[in-house]
Amino acid sequence: MKSVWRFGASPQASVPALVNACRSSNWRIAALLTVTMLAAGCAVAVGGAARPAPNLAPRSLSGRTIERVLLGDSALSRIVKQPLNIDPLFPPIFGGPETLRGGPAAWPADCVGVLLMMQQSAYQSSNVKNVALQTWRPEAMSAAVTRVKEGVVSLPTAADADALFANFSRQWQTCDGKTIPMSEGMFGLKVKVTDVQASSSVVAATISIGPSLPVPHSPSIPAGRAIGVQGNCLVEVEVDFSNGPKSSPGSGDINATALDIAQIMRDKVTALS
Repeated sequence: MKSVWRFGASPQASVPALVNACRSSNWRIAALLTVTMLAAGCAVAVGGAARPAPNLAPRSLSGRTIERVLLGDSALSRIVKQPLNIDPLFPPIFGGPETLRGGPAAWPADCVGVLLMMQQSAYQSSNVKNVALQTWRPEAMSAAVTRVKEGVVSLPTAADADALFANFSRQWQTCDGKTIPMSEGMFGLKVKVTDVQASSSVVAATISIGPSLPVPHSPSIPAGRAIGVQGNCLVEVEVDFSNGPKSSPGSGDINATALDIAQIMRDKVTALS
């Protein structure tokens, strides 16, 4: 039985034409799907890798979602190189701006934010939405790291978080080298701020607590502080050490451990956004 070709074309001429038509149709369909996916904010596969659609704004974090920014015991234990447990004396905190803490009224307002974590006075100029805080302690009494605190604060927008971080960064740098008395009297204590390191997204500092009066063989107790910004969130970290920089795990830089934790928390904000 003979095949019948319509429109007066020969079989030899029609096969290439049909192939080209199919190719053209497939190209139009692929282009249409790509445009549709971009309009819907979907990821587009390019060269076998899925990539986010351009101009897609990150999602702001709010509510209990911010608790997922905090690191767990396994992650923190790897960073400080020793086992950690939640401190039963300081249960995890979640709430609104009312959960922020009040520091000593006598301390310089510009330096309270570096000396103490999650202070009301440091955040009072901002529209804080949610706050989450966890405190960890070591399993062994002789551990080099005696306490780790990690916190996250969410604000309405990324612009709000950036503005507040810029203010923190300026304040921390202004406080570099300052000594602030914690209490008066013969057995009073003082806190000194040193080694402030600032970048566009993270600022760190070392704070050292020691006696107000010179006491022989009484070394100051150091802690690493860090604060970072990502999206609409600020993350805060404090790592307390048992004595001098020699007890810092894997580094002579007290700031390094707090910075490592802050950077991972910033990455978690990105992943959740």
